[in-house]
Amino acid sequence: MATPVLFSCQFSSAFGGVPQTLFDIVKYLDKSRFEPIVLCPRQGPLPLDLAAEGIRTRTVGTGQYWRYTPTQPLGTFSDLWVVAREIARIARSENLRLVHTFDGMVFFAACLAKLYFKDLKVLWLDCGWNIYRYHFRLVMRWCFRHAVRVLAPTRRRMKQLLAEGLDHRKSGVLPCGTDFHIRPRTHAFPEPPANGRVRVGIIGRIVPIKRFEMFLQAARIVADTNPQVEFSIVGSQGLFKHEVKYYHRIRGLTNSLNLTDRVTFHDPPENLLPLLSTFDLLVSSSYLETFGRTLIEAMALSKPVVATAVGGIPEVVTDGETGFLVPSGDVATMAERISRLVEDAGLREVMGQRGKDRVLRYFDIRCVTRKWEALYTELLQGSAGPNESPKDGAVEDRDDSERPHTPPRFKQPDR
Repeated sequence: MATPVLFSCQFSSAFGGVPQTLFDIVKYLDKSRFEPIVLCPRQGPLPLDLAAEGIRTRTVGTGQYWRYTPTQPLGTFSDLWVVAREIARIARSENLRLVHTFDGMVFFAACLAKLYFKDLKVLWLDCGWNIYRYHFRLVMRWCFRHAVRVLAPTRRRMKQLLAEGLDHRKSGVLPCGTDFHIRPRTHAFPEPPANGRVRVGIIGRIVPIKRFEMFLQAARIVADTNPQVEFSIVGSQGLFKHEVKYYHRIRGLTNSLNLTDRVTFHDPPENLLPLLSTFDLLVSSSYLETFGRTLIEAMALSKPVVATAVGGIPEVVTDGETGFLVPSGDVATMAERISRLVEDAGLREVMGQRGKDRVLRYFDIRCVTRKWEALYTELLQGSAGPNESPKDGAVEDRDDSERPHTPPRFKQPDR
């Protein structure tokens, strides 16, 4: 008989990396061993996607995590209480002993539920970054004491969690996975670039942390010497007022750099794979990034990548092998690396194949899910779990997390 495991996240405004990670794990979970039950908000596409896969789903909460503010340390307390109560109710009714949480709000709620259901074991995969407000970090320290295990997708992020007070005996590192290389390609694909044109893409919510201005500055330099290149930006505006202003600033910067005929903006599609398949290479210009999910999705499709060497990205991308890493904020170097790939189809092919090989070795969702299953088994049996992560391409030990809310200045290129 399959053992029930509860999976939960409260991100619902957009189907980003956190709910996608949850969805991938429950989709590829061995249903003969584990029965996934997912608790999530009614809003957003996640409940429908889960229903299409035949996954049992309970909906509760609003998922409006952005409402948690410094003036309201507990945020929408009613949501927190409703989610905690529902977790406890499911634990009792399903004889459930393990809940796998995917965001800080649900992690907190699950730890509260554990106060009333002592046998419940709480596991958290933290895909965030060290930008939490102080009051929330205090809450996390309390949660660390009640969790059975806290994992991060990169060693870089785990180092921060340990500095925040996590007991190293409860720590582990397990990367996110992707299935882009094994999905059946039944959807209609957009037309790829024709007549020798090369398409360079960037994907992500258009918010300051992603630093799209760096990408556009580099695009201007590349476009000046490569008339065959075109650029695609896939993303929507953020949720906060300053993020909405940033979105309009990026649209305005596209105009002021005379890139309107070279840059195309796309709303995030429900299925990213068809559009990503038309790219020749993918760029990431973020100044903070815990993992870089879109990077492994591009690599799974044999696309080389150019990315800033921040956060956990150097644990995903091997510089000079699967793509190029560039210093944070260095527009000129990013432009030079993009140009090298634009101008050399052979290099794109070689790096793309190496990227796919790396995905097969470390980030194949089937292998990643087997490791999660091994951890679930060990936790339910009361023994310690694995502490695994890719061994090569690791980020060097350094701390670039000070004052994370302030974007670093970047070098202006010589024009």
